[in-house]
Amino acid sequence: MADRPQQLQSHPQRHYNGGPKSQGGPSAAKIIAVLGGLPVGGTLLALACLTLIGSVIGLAITIPLFIICSPVLVPAAIVMGLAIAGFLSSGALG
Repeated sequence: MADRPQQLQSHPQRHYNGGPKSQGGPSAAKIIAVLGGLPVGGTLLALACLTLIGSVIGLAITIPLFIICSPVLVPAAIVMGLAIAGFLSSGALG
């Protein structure tokens, strides 16, 4: 490794001075894209909020019903789960 000559590479540096475009603001195409995207984004955000509010209201209504009916629903869910598992295992094992 000591017998290899060492070389230093230098690359000329170019400075970017900007240009006529860098002095102004955003282009007209970007402004039109933002103005066109704002109503679409706002509409989608409003629909997402309505969906969230509907889900929260639905849960607020159904959770008390599930708590009241849980002595019936939990054993029924266990029986249905065991029945489905038995049916699938009988089909898989012949």
